[in-house]
Formats: sequence, C-alpha cells, structure tokens
Amino acid sequence: MEIITTNERDERFLKLVEELDSGYYRRIGDGLEKYKEYNEFKNPHFVMLLLDSERPIACASYRSCGKDSVEFKRVYVKKDYRKKGIAYRLIKKLENDAIEKNFKYSYIVTGKNNLAAINLYKKLNYEQIPKFGQFKDDEAVVCMKKTFR
Repeated sequence: MEIITTNERDERFLKLVEELDSGYYRRIGDGLEKYKEYNEFKNPHFVMLLLDSERPIACASYRSCGKDSVEFKRVYVKKDYRKKGIAYRLIKKLENDAIEKNFKYSYIVTGKNNLAAINLYKKLNYEQIPKFGQFKDDEAVVCMKKTFR
C-alpha cells in the first residue's frame, strides 16, 4: 500500500468522497443537505490517498482555516479496509504535514452519533470544544480541536 498526496480535484479522491457522502445520506437522509455548501471544495485542500495496488481505498484532507489552523475533512476508508488503523495513519500524516507548514491547530467537525470518528479523534488527542461558526446551535455535530506541539 502507498500513500500519495494530491488535491481536491483528483478524480480518485472525489470518487471516495462520493462514497462517503452516500453512506452519510443513507444514515442521515435529507438532514445532510444543510452541510452541502460547507463540504464543497471552494478552497484548496491538501489531500492524502491510500492506494492498494493503485486502487484508492482511503482518503483524508485538510484546508487552511487561517494563518495558524487547519480543518481536517473528508476522512474515509472503504468498508473492507476498516479497523486496520488506516484513518489513524492518514490523520497522523496530515498532522505532520500541517506542522511542517507551521500550522498550530487542527479542527474537526463530525456528527455527534459518529462514535467511531469521535473515538479515533480522542485517541489522536483531540478535545471537544464549544461549537463555532455555522455549527454554534447545531445539536447534530461535535467540534474538536488539537494543539500541535
């Protein structure tokens, strides 16, 4: 398996994001529509893909939230590859890249019922923080933050 870096326009990444969104729609339904604009790729993303014999099986990305922070987004691992530490590895690599680029913080917004993701982020030393921005009054989400170094 090989981890490669790319961007938000990579067709392999977009296909994985499509699968991720499809799973969310099956679980959440039309309630997901309110996040559509938030999840659009208007700003550049630094993307990592995990390939298995050149077949994309996992992805994770971040976008800059300002001078000193990034937001991790679109973390996804195909079902057959889950529970193998892949998402953990991708996020650690993203964190290392963000640190090298002198970012000081990372934010994550996820669904409050997405316990697998919340537990993963806690394992990575993310702490739950007050909801911010468009999520301030959104009971469906959890906001988390990690300070680097």
